[in-house]
Amino acid sequence: MPPVDYLAAIGAEGALLLAAASDDLDAAVPSCPGWDRRRLVRHAGRLLNSCARMLPRQSLEPPERVPAPPPETAPLLDYYRRALDDLLDVLSATDPAAPAWNPFDASPRVEFWHRRLAAELLVHHWDACLPGPAPWRSPPERVVDAVEERLAVLLPGERRRGGAGPDGTVHVHLTDAPGEWLVRLAGPEVEVSPGHLKGDAVLRGEAVPVLLALWGRDAWARPAPDTFGPGELVDALRSPI
Repeated sequence: MPPVDYLAAIGAEGALLLAAASDDLDAAVPSCPGWDRRRLVRHAGRLLNSCARMLPRQSLEPPERVPAPPPETAPLLDYYRRALDDLLDVLSATDPAAPAWNPFDASPRVEFWHRRLAAELLVHHWDACLPGPAPWRSPPERVVDAVEERLAVLLPGERRRGGAGPDGTVHVHLTDAPGEWLVRLAGPEVEVSPGHLKGDAVLRGEAVPVLLALWGRDAWARPAPDTFGPGELVDALRSPI
């Protein structure tokens, strides 16, 4: 499977998110309770704008909170497009190894945000398509990478910030694309090892449904992934968002 071109992924997923959402900004987003597409675009646009402002600083200090995007339709769409364009310009011009703050206790480099934003926009592109009629498609390498990013980057940061959860191991196995990992949970620590390794519990299924399950979108994960072993271990992998 080819490696993910993160800048291309950010540009494509970001544009597709906006195209799907702008069909009807007032449509509800069932996978994000209480949200409509307008709020989804504001959320994603604000993140893009924040990163576009933060990354050129090359600082490990947390950034200042950027002002909220405008709620009105035309200004909001312009805001989002500018934020996406500005971010892509910044990422293209900035050394991926340059220092950059992140809230997940991950490698404090600009490259963290390449992968983080590609996965974030992929999932929210899916959210924007959910009410219909826009179909959702994404290259399989992006979906597999987003699964691994959830397990190896976000989950460890969440465990360290939120304290210990259940201890044990979970074998995550994708059935329609290359991807297998053993996730070891021990107190606040998480270790992720690629490969076919036996775990106390199993989460197995196609890549897109597994990604949705890991992001708390189980109701739309079809065909539903199979789970075996202690359910609390599988649940410990899911996003609290």
